Amino acid sequence: MSFVDTHLHLLPGLDDGPSTMEDSLALAEALIADGVTEAAATPHANYQFSYVPARVAGLVEDLRSRLDGRLRVHAGCELHLSYENVQAAAENPRLYSLNGSRYLLVEFPEYFERTAMGNALQRFRDLGLAPVLAHPERNPVLQQHPEALREYLRMGCLAQVTASSFTGRFGKRAEQMSAELLEQECIHVVATDAHAAVQRPPRMSKAHAWIREHGGPEIADALCRDNPQAMLEDRALPYAPALPASKRKSIWARFRP
Repeated sequence: MSFVDTHLHLLPGLDDGPSTMEDSLALAEALIADGVTEAAATPHANYQFSYVPARVAGLVEDLRSRLDGRLRVHAGCELHLSYENVQAAAENPRLYSLNGSRYLLVEFPEYFERTAMGNALQRFRDLGLAPVLAHPERNPVLQQHPEALREYLRMGCLAQVTASSFTGRFGKRAEQMSAELLEQECIHVVATDAHAAVQRPPRMSKAHAWIREHGGPEIADALCRDNPQAMLEDRALPYAPALPASKRKSIWARFRP
């Protein structure tokens, strides 16, 4: 079984991920060993770490050349939803999105005003983008107000849960919320958010096994492979959860042929 990862910190010297190319290669080998065959490198774009697209593109090409096609790497970023970032991404959205697609990986502030954040996300939707909400299960506001997440999903945003959250890496509340979101069919994609080969490694295979046991093999494959693959190829998602129950006959009715 192969996986596709749309959120990890793989490029060297850009953020709190690998410091050197050797560290990046070690993380890449860990991804390959875990079954990941394709990934978007998504360095932070926030107050602490600047996002320079040309530098990211150069590092992606360098990493590709060293991996000989064993891990297909694409460019992207994890866009912190600050005022400045929202303005910049609105002016040139495909510069920040996953592999130049309509899918834009965004990160909430730790604490935020729900209506203001909804307005920022709606701005992206009006531009034809699909905001991918990074690790909502780990955000204190959404943990306390999960109904806010459902509001954003109804708006057309997508939920990306961290693989290690299912197995307790980020605490009991994140673990519980991940399970709840899976049960409520509110997850669109699972990603590793890996930062290092040892200290914070990828755990996609463990998440896939957990989801397979609790949600079924079709859901596991969709969240860990099919949907993230569609994002990187700028296609509609083959599995589209979070539809009103009255509009579907069964959980499998939402898989497009």
